Amino acid sequence: MIKQFLRKRVKTVKDILNTYVRKRGQNYRDTEWWDNSFYTEGISDRQTISPKKNQLSAKYHYNSVEMQILKHLYNNGISLNQSTVLDIGSGSGHWIDFYRYLGSTKLIGIDVSLSSVNYLKKKYSENPDVVVHHGKVSEILDKLDEKYDLINAIGIMFHVVDDGDWLSTIKSTQKSLKKGGLFVVGGHFGILDGLNVQIDSNGQINKRLRSKRHWTSALKKAGYSQLQFYSNNAYLWINNSLPENNVLIATK
Repeated sequence: MIKQFLRKRVKTVKDILNTYVRKRGQNYRDTEWWDNSFYTEGISDRQTISPKKNQLSAKYHYNSVEMQILKHLYNNGISLNQSTVLDIGSGSGHWIDFYRYLGSTKLIGIDVSLSSVNYLKKKYSENPDVVVHHGKVSEILDKLDEKYDLINAIGIMFHVVDDGDWLSTIKSTQKSLKKGGLFVVGGHFGILDGLNVQIDSNGQINKRLRSKRHWTSALKKAGYSQLQFYSNNAYLWINNSLPENNVLIATK
């Protein structure tokens, strides 16, 4: 526990120096980076975190995030039976499967990675209730004439490093939800804003954390009525580095 806590704090100090002092890196080209630099060894739940991630720790990470979502749904008496769900950044389809298990009968996936989209279309080729689109979320949503009960963005929004795209995505989700619909986000939501926490060997920034205050302001301006933040400290109890895994659930 102490080792993981200290490891995270040391990394945060390095990120602060790179972001605010050295000002390293430039925004990556997301539509190209995932296929050319990340999904180089196939696609699976483990590889959506890191090509070298341990399978057990990846499962642990996903389960810890699932528990936060299930807690919110149960405690608020929310049923997803017969619901329509949009999953942003679908990767290997983990969250599509999760919401199908909870009773969703229509699921739409979106991913900027063509490798991911091709994988998902093959995976769900015999499931007409799952439709997958390739492209950026804000662009796809503007073309789809659909309203959703829930929009899922676990481990995705911090990869939208361009601030304009980030705000456009938030606004697009609000417009695309039904009244009372949920926007489920997985991330960090700390006190530091605009913190660049992943810079590849070519100097491309592919992950940027926004503060809880920034998130709250952007969501309220977009028209969300209720916000609930869930702190997830599961990373402390496993001797492996895990992605940011707190959960924010906003209600339209």
